Parts: sequence; structure tokens; C-alpha cells
Amino acid sequence: MRARSVYLWLKVVEATSIPLAILMSLYILSAYGLTLPELFGHLGFTYRTSQYVHTHPLLRYLTTIATALHTFGGVVILVRRYTRRNTLALITEIVVAGYLILIVSLATVAELYLILGGLR
Repeated sequence: MRARSVYLWLKVVEATSIPLAILMSLYILSAYGLTLPELFGHLGFTYRTSQYVHTHPLLRYLTTIATALHTFGGVVILVRRYTRRNTLALITEIVVAGYLILIVSLATVAELYLILGGLR
């Protein structure tokens, strides 16, 4: 079961790595487009485009989900590779899972708040 779990999470890490690299590149370029539009406008990252990319709710949420999956998968792989005690590995995975569930939950609540127009 241990090897199957590590293999599954390795596939998740592989599947999320390229989308995360693309999303993070978009966020980095759009951040520079916001601060230096005269320089990055030539690359298509004008202030308006950068603002749209940087504040798009779907991109934010996809980045959050992909980061959480990638992080948990990486932790499972590392913990299972470098710890010999199953109890320590399980505790580490539970703590990281709890933390990531908290982060994704906060992002979900924040996005729903923004989509629904806040509390009125």
C-alpha cells in the first residue's frame, strides 16, 4: 500500500508541476506588469492586462488547488522516502493535510465572498 500511495502522489506532483509553472509565470509577469507596465507592456503585460490576470478569480483558485495538491504530494513522497517510522510519516501527512485544508477552505470562502458580492 505504501508504494502504491507514493506512486499515486508522484503522478499528482508530475501532473501539477507544469500547470503550476505556467500559473506562477503568469503571476510573476503580471506582477511586474503592474509595477513596470512601460517595460512589460511590450510583452503583452500592460497595466490593464496584468491587473486582469493578477486578480482573476479562477486563476487564483486553480493556483491554490494545484499548489495544495502539489505540496501534499511532495510531502508524502519525501516523508515516505526519508522516514522509517510509519507513525511519524502519518503524523506529518495529517498535519500537512490539515494545514492545506485550512488554506483551501480560506481561499474557497474568500472567493465565494467575492463572487457573491460580500455580505449585505
